[in-house]
This record gives sequence, structure tokens and C-alpha cells, in this order.
Amino acid sequence: MNDVTPNFHPRPKKHFGQHFLISPTILAGIIRLAELTQDDMVLEIGAGTGTLTEALADRVQRVIALELDQELIVPLRQRFATKPQVEIVQADALTFDWKTLPYPIKVVANLPYGTAVAILLRLLAQRTRLQATIVMVQREVAERLCALPGTKDYGSLTLLTQWYAQAHKGFHVPPSAFSPPPKVRSTVVKMTPRPAPPVAVADETLLFRVIRAAFAQRRKTLANALGHEFKSMEPDTLRHILEQTSIAPMRRGETLTLQEFTRLTEAIHCYDT
Repeated sequence: MNDVTPNFHPRPKKHFGQHFLISPTILAGIIRLAELTQDDMVLEIGAGTGTLTEALADRVQRVIALELDQELIVPLRQRFATKPQVEIVQADALTFDWKTLPYPIKVVANLPYGTAVAILLRLLAQRTRLQATIVMVQREVAERLCALPGTKDYGSLTLLTQWYAQAHKGFHVPPSAFSPPPKVRSTVVKMTPRPAPPVAVADETLLFRVIRAAFAQRRKTLANALGHEFKSMEPDTLRHILEQTSIAPMRRGETLTLQEFTRLTEAIHCYDT
């Protein structure tokens, strides 16, 4: 990102995964994808040097910008001292209390590569509080968020995203858009929370347990993967449940759609109860 002040040239810290956005074109693309209005309230995760924060502040009612790096807090607050709509908060997005945020709120952020998935999982769990989430992530993460069944990127993160939101890739970002350039490519993704899950299931916790079990060892057949997780069930019982739901026991988890996972979960739930 651009400097906070003409005399402020922060040295990116590797342990924070800092890569500052310097491309006006990419910045404009993020703002365009966010579809901001003057009534919007926005959460930015990882304010860095404040370039994205500045662009947000001129377009919305309020910006709450989280930054973990203590050395950036004072320069950021100095930069936005004349903009009361901007609040700079020193906080870790992995432990930040989302309940303190106004409702509804949009998330617009360039997520740190190392913690992006963990942050995304926290954001997905807050879907009822979020209006939209527009984030830049490593391209491989973006592929996982939007993957189709049967592809190498399809997995538990894909299904969790489908359960909570509708996700689509906005545009790719080259390493040259950052200082310093990262060794990986990036993609901006937009996720719109669903008002309700796309399919009904009696036990959401059990659904996520079934999904995680199916992908814990991707090379295992579904019957073997579920047998490892549900040890109290006899192999014949598991095979019967799979056949009852029209799912071949020899299939692998990455071939199942969300609808098939919910159907399977309902059958396991009925057996347990």
C-alpha cells in the first residue's frame, strides 16, 4: 500500500505477512466490486499503511480498520485524524470480538496470506451480521472457495462456504501490485451471505463433522473415511446408509455435492436417534 505520510516508509514484516498494495488499478477494482454506498459501514482487516482505508473512508459512512502491527497504529491514526468516520483498532482478526461491530457491515480487506483461511472461517460463521465480504486472498484459496465437485480444489472449505454464502471470483491480482511482491498470486473474491442455508438439515454440527471426515484422508473411499470417524457404526451399517441415500460406498468425498452430504447426514442422524 502507499505510504501513510510522505516520511513514513514501513519495512514490511515477514511474520505478519505484510505486502502493501501499490496498484491504483487493483484498488479501484476492489472498490468497484464492493459496490459501496454512503450508508455503508465497513470493516477492514489489516489496514497496513492505509491506502485501502483512505479509499473506503471517502465512500462510506464509517470504517473500522483493524491492524495487528503496533508500529503502524500511530501513523495510521495520524493519517486519519481529520476523518472521524475512520476508527483504527489495534486487534488480531483471529480473536477480535465480532459482536462489537455495528450491524449490518461489509468486510473489505486484503487478508494476510498465512491466516486468511482461519479469518474466512470466522467471517463465514458471522454471516447473519455481514452484508457482504470482499477479500483479497492467495489464488489457491480463491480456487478452493469457488471449486466444483470432482476437482482438486474442492473440499471442506468449499462446502462450508457454499453453506453460508454465495462466492464468486472477482479478478486476479499479479505480484507486481504489491510492495514487496509476494511469491504467490492473489485473487479478489466476493462472498454474499445466504439468509438461510441452501438445503435443510436437522443437525448442522453433524453435517460439518461428516464433511470434515470425508476430506480428512482424500484418497480413502467414503465408506472407509466415515468408518474412521464413526467408529461405533458397523461397516455394514455404513454401507447400508450410503446405499439408502443412493451414494456408492466406493465414491470419494470430493465427488459429493452439498445436497448429497446433507442427504447422507440426515440418514446418519436418523440412525443415531
